[in-house]
Amino acid sequence: MRPAQSRDSVAFARPRFLDGVELVTVSYRDRAFPVHTHEGYVVGTVIEGAEELSVRGRTYTVSRGDALLLHPHEPHANRSLGREALRYRVFYLPAHAIAAYAGERGDAPPTFSAPVVSDPALAGTIAGLHARLSKGPDDRLAQQSALAALIDALLGRTESRAARPQSGGDAARAVRDWIDDHFAEDFGLSDLAARADLSVFRFAHVFKACTGLSPMAYRNQCRVNAARRRLLGGEPIAQVALDVGFADQSHLTRWFQRIVGVSPQRYRQQ
Repeated sequence: MRPAQSRDSVAFARPRFLDGVELVTVSYRDRAFPVHTHEGYVVGTVIEGAEELSVRGRTYTVSRGDALLLHPHEPHANRSLGREALRYRVFYLPAHAIAAYAGERGDAPPTFSAPVVSDPALAGTIAGLHARLSKGPDDRLAQQSALAALIDALLGRTESRAARPQSGGDAARAVRDWIDDHFAEDFGLSDLAARADLSVFRFAHVFKACTGLSPMAYRNQCRVNAARRRLLGGEPIAQVALDVGFADQSHLTRWFQRIVGVSPQRYRQQ
């Protein structure tokens, strides 16, 4: 297994004129990611090989010709399948990047009925635009036109009905928002439950039912997200680890690798 993992590769690209948009090109063998979320939309396609995706209570096999469509903060787990290397291209799209364009058209942001669709045309559009932007054309019009073409394709997949809110969602969302602002602090489950005016047991159940993550997993997700932004600003890894609430650099590295797939050092160098 070790020799195969040594051939893994991950490359990040951040188009200069597309604020917050991140492109990832991946080649993995024998790699698995635990349940996690992303701050923005995740839009991608498999180029070679296959992966298993667990999301919304179902398990999907994603292979060439399929499009991956996940909403912001949607919990999911994934792993490579088979002996062939898994190669895929993924966009991480902030909600504001889509809302700005969708708003001009009078459309709501995309809401997808399924996280995986078999659509070779859409998959080809995703792969082609990803490859074009990954080459880094330093041209505002070219970059924004490519993003507009992608959003156009995604809006064609938007379902019209709104999702039904989860029971207890208001309390869970209020605490989730509080964690967004206080993730670096030291707090316990009982503190969070008190904020929701629920028992510890009831709060833990409601929070996971509404967000898909335990309070601890969500807090650590917030810490990794904050660390990503600060690492790109060139701050020392050890200091970032302490500032976002991890015990030390090793603690940050373990969680960073679990969620992002590379070490903080490699991420910053991309």
